Amino acid sequence: MNSTRLIFIVITATLVMMLANQWQAANAPIASPQANGAPLEQAGIIPASAIPTDATVPQAASASAVAEIPNPTAPDVGSPPGTKPVTLETVAVETDLFKLQISLTGADIESAKLKTYSLSLADKTPVELVSRTAEHWIKTQSGLVAQGGALLPNHLSVYQAPTTALLMPADAAQFEVPFTWTDASGMQVKKIYQFTRGSFAIGVRYEVTNTSAVPLGAFVYRQLMQPEPAQASGSFFASPAGLAYSGTAVYSPDQRFEKLAPDSFAEEPFKRSFAGGWMALLQHHFFVAWIPDAKDVHDYSTLLTQNNGANYLTRQQSQLITIAPNATQQFAAQLYIGPKLQNEIKALAPGLETVVDYGMFTIFSAPLFKVLDWFYTLSKNWGVAIILIVLLIKIVFYKLSEAQYRSAARMKALSPKIEDLKRRFGDDRQKFGMAQMELFRKEKVNPFLGCLPILLQIPLLMGLYWVLAESVEMRQAPFIGWIKDLTAADPYFVLPVLNCLVMFLTSKLTPMTGMDPVQQKVMTYMPLMFGVMMAFFPAGLVLYWTFNGLLGLLQQWWITRQIEAQSAKR
Repeated sequence: MNSTRLIFIVITATLVMMLANQWQAANAPIASPQANGAPLEQAGIIPASAIPTDATVPQAASASAVAEIPNPTAPDVGSPPGTKPVTLETVAVETDLFKLQISLTGADIESAKLKTYSLSLADKTPVELVSRTAEHWIKTQSGLVAQGGALLPNHLSVYQAPTTALLMPADAAQFEVPFTWTDASGMQVKKIYQFTRGSFAIGVRYEVTNTSAVPLGAFVYRQLMQPEPAQASGSFFASPAGLAYSGTAVYSPDQRFEKLAPDSFAEEPFKRSFAGGWMALLQHHFFVAWIPDAKDVHDYSTLLTQNNGANYLTRQQSQLITIAPNATQQFAAQLYIGPKLQNEIKALAPGLETVVDYGMFTIFSAPLFKVLDWFYTLSKNWGVAIILIVLLIKIVFYKLSEAQYRSAARMKALSPKIEDLKRRFGDDRQKFGMAQMELFRKEKVNPFLGCLPILLQIPLLMGLYWVLAESVEMRQAPFIGWIKDLTAADPYFVLPVLNCLVMFLTSKLTPMTGMDPVQQKVMTYMPLMFGVMMAFFPAGLVLYWTFNGLLGLLQQWWITRQIEAQSAKR
């Protein structure tokens, strides 16, 4: 198999894969507007009756009695005397990065909008990761459960807040928002959110004061819940979001990063205990995660609830902690709601950077991102960084590419002699093959030499593709002039046209020796086919492909010119 035939096979396989993905995307079932199996209000808000209740509150670990579950339709037994529970009334909180709605029920975040990330350059609506809308129903919940029948607030209990709207002061490095729950005996629990300027990690801590005369056993639980995650549609190359994992993941020191398939929630529920772990809900470019203290052991589990539709719940639960009389105990963790910024998140918890999922190409993609990020710090432009990393790859593989192009040039120079052999031996393929190999031996041409550089570079090129596809750092990043977003298609098709031209000129230098007429026609029209497809590809990917092809064309042209000059002297 010569290098030209290998190129033909690789390109043909790529085209088949692209067409299959495009067909799958076009014929994918349209998601039902009843995302969680329950009728939705016209505004897209899930009714309170559709939110699971008792099944989502854990039982007390090693308890003699199950904690009492408040009924959200009746007065909350955990509310202060003389008050009425107000289901889902919220407090508006705004910081430098967030616009939040925190519900008095459970003091849980009902809506989290990212002020610095918009849906698109045209649509400036902030990305909303936590929400009760039909499109993005994700709930982050936490609560306390006591041992022995005592009452502590869970995520269905009603808290009190100091006000209905809070704004982070412009000069504050940190900002706290407290919620308070008090029972009839005077026991007080505070749930406090701590925001740090410039950070998407939110501190969430409980302060429990035991006002009774006996020790109080309690544990804290935190959970994430959503309907069955819908995978984004799209083809392999034209829509990277179509391949991004969307759903639940758990990290443990022994098993590392694990994706939990929706089917496993019912068939094989996750259940393990460990310290130094975390759990998350992932989507393309963004994620939500509960991150407890790395030294504390937590029980992790999954649950499929069936309250007006299938709801997928992942929970972490602390070990039982005893609070002495008149003592105060804190239960603290971090709630991350934001983008997969690799340099920032790796410092928050062990293995948190693995939410950037490069799949089987991680061994190539992870170091490539570090190099790309370094180039960005130098150039302050992700497009320039892509060009620089292509240049670096070309330098590293220069000798291998040189051998490939020299082999191709010599093959092209032998084309007249090979055509003569075809005419001489006609349909006798065996004799023609033997004569052709003898010619290669005599002329010291190795047709297999051109295959090696291609085979070595394919994993590296796929690794770089995943870096471009997965890195939120390049989301809506401009390059030059008309290219305002490297993750969107070139609006004026300049890069696809340039790529088409580069491929056409490259084909003129590439020998078609040994190809049948059908293969030759496919190779001839390949530049046009790729030009049409790349019109819909992310501009960053087309920029990489075009510049890589341009450097290869220049190198191939120079080497071919040298070989032809040497042949002319003979």
